[in-house]
Amino acid sequence: MTRTYSVALLLVAGAALRAAPFVLDRSLWLDEAKLALNVLDRPVPDLLRPLDYGQAAPAGFLLLEKLAVTALGEGERALRLVPLLAGLASLWLFHALVRRWLSPAGALLGLALFALSQPLVYYATEVKPYSTDVLVALALLGAAGRVLDSRPAALWTLATAGVVGVWLSLPAIFVAAGVGLTLTLSAWRRGDRPKAALFASVAAAGGASFLAHYGLVLRHADAKGLLAQFWAEGFPPLPPRSPADLLWPVQTFFGFFTDPAGLGLAGLAAAAFALGCGVWWRRDPRLFALLVSPAVFTMLAALMRIYPFPTSSSTASYPLPGRLILFLVPAALILVASGLGWILDTPDRERRLVGGVMASFLLASLAADAVGRPAYRIRLHEVRPLVATIARQGRPGDLVVLNTRVRPIFAYYLRRLSAADGFVRGLPVVELPGTNRWNVYEDRLQALPGGSRVWVLYAHHPSWRSEQDEAFALHVLDRRGQRRAEAKAPGASLHLYELAGDAALGSEPGT
Repeated sequence: MTRTYSVALLLVAGAALRAAPFVLDRSLWLDEAKLALNVLDRPVPDLLRPLDYGQAAPAGFLLLEKLAVTALGEGERALRLVPLLAGLASLWLFHALVRRWLSPAGALLGLALFALSQPLVYYATEVKPYSTDVLVALALLGAAGRVLDSRPAALWTLATAGVVGVWLSLPAIFVAAGVGLTLTLSAWRRGDRPKAALFASVAAAGGASFLAHYGLVLRHADAKGLLAQFWAEGFPPLPPRSPADLLWPVQTFFGFFTDPAGLGLAGLAAAAFALGCGVWWRRDPRLFALLVSPAVFTMLAALMRIYPFPTSSSTASYPLPGRLILFLVPAALILVASGLGWILDTPDRERRLVGGVMASFLLASLAADAVGRPAYRIRLHEVRPLVATIARQGRPGDLVVLNTRVRPIFAYYLRRLSAADGFVRGLPVVELPGTNRWNVYEDRLQALPGGSRVWVLYAHHPSWRSEQDEAFALHVLDRRGQRRAEAKAPGASLHLYELAGDAALGSEPGT
């Protein structure tokens, strides 16, 4: 009974952690706004064409997003509904898996790791397909596990998950490939040729569905190679040219347990993972292959420079590089929990003590992260209140100066405000492009007409070094007029200037 209450508590806590950011409704950040503008601006057929702003997403996810905003409006919650539902469903699917595959102690521990993992919680409410990646991976693993248990009806579930899943998740093909190969080879090795052929045909159906998706949509998604350039550090350095290149596999392996798995003690988690691999290798090699083969196929794709395998040693700054391989986290957590569960289930008292200490440290680090930095407090670009300030206190004739990276977020919130506010609809915008292009900034700022009221809006991120650009822009405007007010928010800032030549003073935004 105590274990039942513990499971219920973890499910409720995991659901609450995922729902809180949805309810509290943070502003969209840059990549969310870019994808949202594509969903909002395009009719359904155009969502199958290459997306604007250098974005790429599976067609099925885009269509679900379009359905959500058509039914519920263009707000942030409508855009985040699909990821949230995927995150909540993933929590229940994961529970079903560990309850079937692990010991009671291992299942409870695995559920705790999954429920509290900060990346899994945060990305359950981001307007990107990372949460659906996790859901599709779990659906494929769960269906394949039931097939291994000789449940005939599960084969239809697996076929459906494979055929549909590759339209909802870009990396689903790696999970489907691992599942299909594992089932086919396991049947072949047992001498069951008809079943091996059946499994191969199911895998082929998923592969054909992926090829259709690729031919219609994905083949054109990154025609200029911009995404490959952006994620260049996620590919293995081949050939290695330095000691750091040689250490890439080690750093990637240990980094995975921090980002994207969210386990603060990477070395401890890696040790438990290795133990779990050993447990399943001896107990059921088929299930072991089922859990590790998606990562193997993903790494092969990285070696071929088809799909990156990014990890990092810190979760201090979102967005996390490892978000592209978030779909591999459930299988890894199952193996971590398997290793710890094996230690906890031993009759050896001293070994149980070691396992208890390991599990306690891992859970304590997750709990500290969940309490000290809950996902709803992770706010990358709180631009919405700043744009609302412009709309509320601006005047006809005002200008807006903004840096390139805030432009899509500004465009999204401008779109929402324009429906009810005639002032913002015609607001002139001057964009400051790139980074450290100070000659261009000065030319554009000096060209602003004298006597204007100018709003300066910036978005910031630690990796952008945009504070220097903002400081330079403000320095130029300080020479041309007076700074009347400013407002700051997480990852964003707003300043109001009156340029020389206009004596009228406007109302000021609250600081």
